[in-house]
Amino acid sequence: MRYLFFCLFLIACKPNYNVDPSQVEKALRAQEKEYPESKILGETRLGNFEITLAKETPLHRINFVRLVKMGYFTDRYFYRNVYEIGMQGGGEFADRLAYLVPAEYPDHLKPERGTIAMARYDEGNPEKASSPTEFFIVTNTEQAARFYKQYVVFGKITKGLAVIDSIQKQRSFDEKPVIPVKFTLSLLKDE
Repeated sequence: MRYLFFCLFLIACKPNYNVDPSQVEKALRAQEKEYPESKILGETRLGNFEITLAKETPLHRINFVRLVKMGYFTDRYFYRNVYEIGMQGGGEFADRLAYLVPAEYPDHLKPERGTIAMARYDEGNPEKASSPTEFFIVTNTEQAARFYKQYVVFGKITKGLAVIDSIQKQRSFDEKPVIPVKFTLSLLKDE
């Protein structure tokens, strides 16, 4: 009986990461002052990296910072190595949140080596809205060129690109890492 109460307590304490799917843009813009940060630290067993988020994609920046602050990206995995393009991490299908982030495609933000972009679901998504939790880091500009204005680029790796390369080079089978690299994201102070 104690075990049941303990489990219910843990479930009740879990943060609600969702946003009303019909009010995503309005809800994120209303939280802009709460989440002004744009620098993220990624910690892994292979080393650390830093991300600077783009101001030109405010909905993606606010959503990402919000989830980092809420602890969503604690003990997550890079669970997919997309050969010669990059690697994907964050929330997986079982963790799918009930909203999408509206697309933001500034012309100058292109999928180039070291950029970070949000993944998206293709089915029933003609607006190309982004997953709120699944992201990928580009390791090859030429191979990722076809992703321009298909996936929202919302930041770049500013330190630790060698760490990203070493994570992406981990042994994989059919795009699945044999031993996935775990990461935790936290906020850094903006300079």
